[in-house]
Amino acid sequence: MTELITNSSPMQLGSLKTQRIMLLVIAALLPGISVASWFFGWGFLINVLLAAIFAIGLEAFALGIQKKPIKAGLSDNSALVTALLFGISIPPGSSWWLVFLGIAFAILIAKHAYGGLGQNPFNPAMSGYLFLLISFPLDMTSWQIPVNYPDATPLGWEGLQQSLLVVFPFLFSSTESMQATVDGMTMATPLIVSKMAGTNAILEAQQAGLNIFARTAETGWELMNIAYLCGGLALLALGIISWHIPVSIILTLAIVSGLFYSPHSSAVYGTPYLHLFGSATMVGAFFIATDPVSAATTNKSKILYGIIIGLGIYAVRVWGSYLDSIAIAVLFGNFCAPLLDHYCRPRIYGHPKQGLVSWLLGNRS
Repeated sequence: MTELITNSSPMQLGSLKTQRIMLLVIAALLPGISVASWFFGWGFLINVLLAAIFAIGLEAFALGIQKKPIKAGLSDNSALVTALLFGISIPPGSSWWLVFLGIAFAILIAKHAYGGLGQNPFNPAMSGYLFLLISFPLDMTSWQIPVNYPDATPLGWEGLQQSLLVVFPFLFSSTESMQATVDGMTMATPLIVSKMAGTNAILEAQQAGLNIFARTAETGWELMNIAYLCGGLALLALGIISWHIPVSIILTLAIVSGLFYSPHSSAVYGTPYLHLFGSATMVGAFFIATDPVSAATTNKSKILYGIIIGLGIYAVRVWGSYLDSIAIAVLFGNFCAPLLDHYCRPRIYGHPKQGLVSWLLGNRS
């Protein structure tokens, strides 16, 4: 008697599991996190640490109330990746309650309110960031190095003390003592500092007699973008992400900024180089926009998705109220992703191609 085969159709199985993919993404973020920590000091590292602790705790809470396996849910490391992307996006040394509110929105609302990992339509980290940006615009636009003189080391003991004063003010006796102790240099991105008017930041720093590792807004942000670019290229080499989204974002932003820029124009739009290396473009293109859950899925839709995000980044930076526009552009791209996937579906094997050529040839089936 012939045995009835009840197995499902054969599927192509990937060698990389979600847990390993997330760990590789975290590893690729480390060069950028290291450079940003050297530049901004302990406040940056405290952000990331607090975000990770809050994210893991809230993830366990959300899984528990849904009666889902907590250990299995935490082991995929998705909450940790969300925490890192959120932690590196907010200003260094943000108050603990600001970090908690943003992570709570990202994990509980943007992720688990839609059903958890794999079902959220919007990027959780950017949803939490935008929630804070709209709710607390002053706190979210103050990037500081917690030292009171340019040659001090933000990773030194003084930087740690002053970062703790800002993050945990309730640990100290009075607000007056905190204000008397904390002093810092506000360091916005070069896009904000110069209203997008500049050239190669490292070249300008060298011409001004500054060392390439001088702690200025120009050199610091440029080095961070280079570090995130290296991490993103590593993800491409490992096959964790495809080239379609980051390349389309970078090319779109470079082309549009090149078309609009004119050094003799009264309107200052910024050079293509400054748009690519003067803000958070590289981490947005390689790590945030490529989220496999909320991004487009087919190759054609990924390219269109990246073009939409690149146009959104430039439009919001130049004509909008917010100069750093990664979160807004990515969330708008997430909104468009299902529509792009619908109209860019691959042709079913064996079916004729549909289009003008097929119609003219009489193949209308």
